[in-house]
Amino acid sequence: MARLDDSGLRALAGALGRPEVVQRYRSKVVEVDGSGCWWWTGALSGRGHGRFWLGPQRVVIAHRFGYARVHGVQAVAAVPVLGHRCDNPLCQRVGPGHVVASSYVENRREWAIRKAISGSPLDDPRGSRARARELRDLARQDPALVAADLERLRALYGEQMALW
Repeated sequence: MARLDDSGLRALAGALGRPEVVQRYRSKVVEVDGSGCWWWTGALSGRGHGRFWLGPQRVVIAHRFGYARVHGVQAVAAVPVLGHRCDNPLCQRVGPGHVVASSYVENRREWAIRKAISGSPLDDPRGSRARARELRDLARQDPALVAADLERLRALYGEQMALW
């Protein structure tokens, strides 16, 4: 995702300073047992990432808002790409194994390697947006439904192996 421009960074800083906006973000995040991810249940982008409205005319990728909550607006400004080490574009959990600072080259290289792994979420025939939409809808209904679907996939393909 592209870096935020100065007006976007100001809007992000303003939104982070408003408790009602932070609470609205948090209300769209659920934990799913067995996944370790914090799942986005709000609007989606064309690639299946969460979209979060900061205000009436400003939207940001949801995990960038989450990253700014943990590390601050200046950290978001300094990071060209946030990578999902869990390969879950809905994930909002900032930290090792989930959403981390990355680069375009590193993110693309890791994606290409993990896409080739049998059973990888990146190789899902539904595509990233359709997969994200289906899992988001399950998480909205009941996080246990997502856990059951993940368990079904693990039974079919086994655990996805880490790269490091």
